[in-house]
Amino acid sequence: MRPVEDKFDVKRLWSFRAKDRFNTLVVDTIFRYPGLSVILGGEDGIIRIHAQPPTGIHDKQPQKPKGTLETKSGPVQNLVVHDVTRFYHKDLIVGDATGRLTVFCDSQILSRQTISSHGINCVQVLQDPIGNVSIVSSDSSGVIAAHLPSAELWRINLNDQHIARDPGLSLSVKCLLAVEVTSHQGQRSSYILASDNARQVQVINQGVVVLTIKTPETITAMCSGTFLPRAKLSLPPDKGDYSEDKPVTQIALGASNGAIYILHDFTLSQDEYANTGLPIMHLSGLSIPDIQSDLLLCAGHFNTLQVFYEGKKSGQYQMVDWVNSLHLVDLDGDGTQEVVLGCLDNSVSALKISAT
Repeated sequence: MRPVEDKFDVKRLWSFRAKDRFNTLVVDTIFRYPGLSVILGGEDGIIRIHAQPPTGIHDKQPQKPKGTLETKSGPVQNLVVHDVTRFYHKDLIVGDATGRLTVFCDSQILSRQTISSHGINCVQVLQDPIGNVSIVSSDSSGVIAAHLPSAELWRINLNDQHIARDPGLSLSVKCLLAVEVTSHQGQRSSYILASDNARQVQVINQGVVVLTIKTPETITAMCSGTFLPRAKLSLPPDKGDYSEDKPVTQIALGASNGAIYILHDFTLSQDEYANTGLPIMHLSGLSIPDIQSDLLLCAGHFNTLQVFYEGKKSGQYQMVDWVNSLHLVDLDGDGTQEVVLGCLDNSVSALKISAT
């Protein structure tokens, strides 16, 4: 990658090719496996757990997993690693195309719940400021539900809410984001953000839609971070009383037309942060030491990882195929996260981005 402004450098740490097709991945410590594992959610409903390759290894031959887990269900759409049971090690949460939510604890199926008659398209873990945890999932019919492994906490259907939309339009969820928001008064609150096909983002608290935010385009990816200093935010005039010394959570919204917007204290920026020109499916904010704002990493219907810094494209990394998974994790223990990408050609690559 050659950054436009020579601010950042990239190094490919390792790569390998999976033998079986996968739809999503996550990298974390899991169960009794030593160190970090690369966990792939298969098209055949099987979870395959791979060892992290050593730095400098680029294996083009299909790699066999060190372990597998059977969901006994359909294609895996979502993987999340989180300690939701507080029993042993971290748990693995799986959402699949048949509408089932499966929780693995210590390599065994702890619970399997049918959430929807449609496929689960998003899974997030929401943790409130006092530590309570819930698993939140959604589907294409507009259903959003929160669960524990043993019980349902709440459920809503966007089509049953008093939400403005065109007559005859059935609302569907495009993406979810669980986020803890710090307001400019310093207050912390946890919310679920859900984008729909009516160009809206619903802000949900405890199963109640507390705010609807209109967006210029349909939002297909979201992430949180600090992407712009206050002086560069294009906010409406009546939203200009924030102080720079009080950090406020920002949400990057990626759209189906390639546009990226910044949501600042639930106020949408008037101008685009950037535009890729093609549909965006994945966004992640990456903090780099000694850099004021977070990098915004973007992937979608294009075969590059695009990197933006304060609204300017600062580089891109060419991939062999479209990216179907983007995950951030500290692979080398230096305190800075690296980028792990899965692509439609079954390749998995790890990249390290640093300031030059």
